[in-house]
Amino acid sequence: MRIVLVLAMVGNIMLAGCIGFAEGYGSIEPGYGLGNWEIPHYFEKDENNETEATLTELELRFFPESTINATFVEYWLNPGDGSEIKRVDPQETSVISHQYTGYGAFMAEYGVVDSEGNQDGMPYTIYDWPALIRSGVFYLNQSSVDELADLYIDPPHPESVGSAERIIIRSTVGNSWALPFTSEPTDITWNLIDPEGAVVAQHTESLDVGDEYEWEFYFEEPQRGAWMLTIDSSADVNLDQSTYFRMGYSGFVYDP
Repeated sequence: MRIVLVLAMVGNIMLAGCIGFAEGYGSIEPGYGLGNWEIPHYFEKDENNETEATLTELELRFFPESTINATFVEYWLNPGDGSEIKRVDPQETSVISHQYTGYGAFMAEYGVVDSEGNQDGMPYTIYDWPALIRSGVFYLNQSSVDELADLYIDPPHPESVGSAERIIIRSTVGNSWALPFTSEPTDITWNLIDPEGAVVAQHTESLDVGDEYEWEFYFEEPQRGAWMLTIDSSADVNLDQSTYFRMGYSGFVYDP
């Protein structure tokens, strides 16, 4: 799988407070800034289910202050995706970057340590533990084919908490002109198939030659796992498709 890394400062969130871990209560005024905390990851599929991923890095910036004039000796991030804790020297950098793969909601933890052994970190309690969001956007485009490819939706990252909140599908199919003996009307049928193999949604549309149709569908609280969207034609004709499929997460998520 080819991976394209994209760095962009969007979805910034600033977190600050005056409550720390027990060791550092009142001695550290914390400051944390999260860049790209909520953003999609894009997965372009082809007819062979080969995937090109466009991913975005998380950027965590530290700007705490010591109320006792201690020196900060460590900034750290536990990404929540099963990878090792990242630690940096505050005298060298105030930023930790991390690349999540796949998609999902990741329960990260991060904090600071000073030269007196005092600590501060997020979350303070389970109720202010924001998930770092990577929605999964899958898409497949084809032109002038006689059989449309199925779109395979990979399951979320194994360390993602819970399931996606919703599925959004926008799929356009066109019955384009070809040689006279291959141009004829056709019925196009979409099937949305869940991880257990059950068809949870179906739609059929009749397309005359030169027509196209967009099927738009929303599905709440989808089951976790690998989904599939199939598109079948009743006739062997010249077809185009442009399909967008989003496994969407939003807001703050906590799954104890």
